Amino acid sequence: MLLTVISPIADILGNPEEPSKISDRDSQLLYGEQFQFEKSHGTYIYGHSVHDGYKGYVERALLVKNVPAPNALVKARATHLYPEPDFKSRPSMILSFLSRLTKTGKEENGFSELDDGHWIFTDHIADQDNFKMPDDLAQTATLFLNTPYIFGGRSSLGVDCAGLVQQTIVACGHPCPLRDSKDQEGSFGEKIDRANIQRNDIVYFKGHVGIMVDEKYILNATARHMTTVIEELEILEKDYNGITHIARLDTE
Repeated sequence: MLLTVISPIADILGNPEEPSKISDRDSQLLYGEQFQFEKSHGTYIYGHSVHDGYKGYVERALLVKNVPAPNALVKARATHLYPEPDFKSRPSMILSFLSRLTKTGKEENGFSELDDGHWIFTDHIADQDNFKMPDDLAQTATLFLNTPYIFGGRSSLGVDCAGLVQQTIVACGHPCPLRDSKDQEGSFGEKIDRANIQRNDIVYFKGHVGIMVDEKYILNATARHMTTVIEELEILEKDYNGITHIARLDTE
């Protein structure tokens, strides 16, 4: 049974017995993403993300069934849902970049109606089938600049290093089904030598990853600063004891 997320984010927990503690197996689902039911576990449902196969436990109250397939997604860094097509109405919810939506086709005052009765600013969304950011990873990754760091995060409300890389790659039209940096490393792209590094290269360290904005600077979500920043690659090489892998996607 497929279930759909109805909150801005829904945490995928590795250990539902200690929900206040983030485990090494935690991740997130975004609004409108689907979760495959496998079994019940008290107030949680165990299953996996349809997006990337990540397994874990999600609060039952954050999931519903029988939702129409999404036909749009959020292209802005963040946006709001409104109870009516009026920017002066009080927002009902904030949504992240790449959240999934189902439009009815009705538009009014610059807003689009959704199947659940909410309204969203039309310029902040795109048709799902035609959506693709420019094939420039660094440009897309800058949407996450200054986003707070949160382990397991995949949204522009809170993100970790691998979540940022995954979402950026997907937004630019490339597959990235692997959630964690240790799994991503070496699984895609051309392997690049340190001497040939350039913009858009994806650089892996032990337990960390970032995207180059030029030959010297890298964008990364890091617990060292608890935010998403651009800093010198040499600083990360020192702090993470060197580079373990550099990947370059084919963007031709």
